[in-house]
Amino acid sequence: MGAAVLPLDAEWGECLVPATAVPPEMEAAVRRAYGAVPGWLGRLAPCGWIVRTLMAFHARPLAYAPDTLCDLVSLVVSQDNSCRYCYGVQRAVLRIHGFSDETIDRLLRDFHVAETSPADRAALEFARRLTRATPRPGRAELDAVVEAGMRREAVVEVAAVAAAANFFNRLSTFLALPPEPFARMPERPAFRLLRPLLAWRMRRRPAEPVREPVPRDGPCAAVVAALGDAPIAATLRRVFDDAWASDVLPRRTKALVLGVVGRALGCPHAERESRDFLAGEGFAPAELDEVFATLRCPRLDPREARLVPFARETVRYQPVAIQERLRRVAEGFAPEETIETVGILALANAVCRLSVVLDAC
Repeated sequence: MGAAVLPLDAEWGECLVPATAVPPEMEAAVRRAYGAVPGWLGRLAPCGWIVRTLMAFHARPLAYAPDTLCDLVSLVVSQDNSCRYCYGVQRAVLRIHGFSDETIDRLLRDFHVAETSPADRAALEFARRLTRATPRPGRAELDAVVEAGMRREAVVEVAAVAAAANFFNRLSTFLALPPEPFARMPERPAFRLLRPLLAWRMRRRPAEPVREPVPRDGPCAAVVAALGDAPIAATLRRVFDDAWASDVLPRRTKALVLGVVGRALGCPHAERESRDFLAGEGFAPAELDEVFATLRCPRLDPREARLVPFARETVRYQPVAIQERLRRVAEGFAPEETIETVGILALANAVCRLSVVLDAC
């Protein structure tokens, strides 16, 4: 069963970062990707890798999973995370693709509606379990979707789409991004006339499976490799490399965050990768045991001493509470530091959930 439908005017705080001037080349690239300039661009422009990540996830190169199912996955994940921003956008997307408000509401309360097949229902339930991670799903849950009639390669792509939605949910919720006017488009008088044209423009063509192997090194390499020939594997490889290369936050801070989120979500792969990197930074095993168990350690610098405890809080949260908590944690940060902090926390949560594909191999 689903949950109560999230209202578009759910409680939401003031945005934590100011709008800034956007470099012309960045604005042009985003306009080409989206067909318009989303409101988030001026807020996120100081952190280029996050803008590039959002464009990459928006392109959503899929070879196996149906596009409409993935739109439903993004909506279900956004509802579960109580992300007013993403929920509003995804609901508008489904309206453009012909779903009525009544159908969307019924689906969110119960996946067993006429518009979903048994395989789709199993995939949506899998995406919800991946998001909630209570407990974290594994091979049995993925196999259940295959047994319901979906190719394993398609289930892997569903997991990647759900992980990407978890990334954007945290990014937009933690920063309290203002809602997009696009979310209210179905309420406009001209919507019924514009809908077919909008649906045609937004339709994605299936991508081809990757013929050349994706590089098997760099951060989160094992998770990327587990995606097989899914084209989104190459997208994620670029995202992880881009995030790791940014120098706004030190790499050891990023590794600490990844390990804390991995421990909280019961993801041994992330914790092991974090430990391997931090050992090279001079952390002794006992010090890392202390960090992951108590969220404290004398080796942490002042910023890490704030971020490490906060990282655990990002696994499960209430929107307004986490927004206010971040406001205190990021006090004194430059905008780009706040944005990258949220981006790394969101990415850690996404990859720790996506690592279910490793367990299911």
